[in-house]
Amino acid sequence: MSGPAFPSNRPPPLRLPGGWLIGLIPLIWLAGLGIWIVVRWSHLPPMIPIHWNFRMGVPDFWVRRTVRAMLSVMGTMSAICLAFIALAWLMLQQPPQISQGWIAAERTFRRHTALLIVASAWFVAFWPAFTVLPLSVDAFRAWMVLFAATLLTGVVALLRSGIRMYHDQHGVQARGAHTPGADEGRWYGPFYVNRRNRALLVSKRFGAGYTFNFANPWAWVLLVALLGAAVIFTRFLRR
Repeated sequence: MSGPAFPSNRPPPLRLPGGWLIGLIPLIWLAGLGIWIVVRWSHLPPMIPIHWNFRMGVPDFWVRRTVRAMLSVMGTMSAICLAFIALAWLMLQQPPQISQGWIAAERTFRRHTALLIVASAWFVAFWPAFTVLPLSVDAFRAWMVLFAATLLTGVVALLRSGIRMYHDQHGVQARGAHTPGADEGRWYGPFYVNRRNRALLVSKRFGAGYTFNFANPWAWVLLVALLGAAVIFTRFLRR
């Protein structure tokens, strides 16, 4: 006997304002910067900065200008940007796994989350510019202030849409309008496992946010990739 099927009359996938070119710009920028490095290789200083004092924006660690060093910088930033963009794409493509009563609020929350992830990719992509371009300390400070302001704005937007989704969810449940669906019984504490559901990301059972469907093999691939990028980024900062 087969279990209940997931509804097919769902709204179309969300899209970023301006299309996916907005999400690809960080990778295009890094590719262009890589070409500039190759063309201008002999004009680069023999020592390049790879770490800055975030309070003052002054470089405090340099390495020799070598192919290995540049590949390490560009490769690390490219991997992080690619992981961010992939996560944002998956966030928008996944259909909602929740009651029809609060889909509108959930879609707004997902769009804000994806925008914040893509904005982070933009700032990560620009970081290598301070390694190879003759930019001033004031430019680095302005970049940090803009980054912090963007993160703060994104977090505030997430909190507002998350609170709205929370109220819509509990309002539907209080009215008794929520009908248990195919996801019932698929939760093991905070973990969701459902082989019949092909979605990679699903809405959390309680509160706002998302979690992986751990029955989907790509959940493990993406989880390992994100953890690997975090480890590489941490090691890069500590060099």
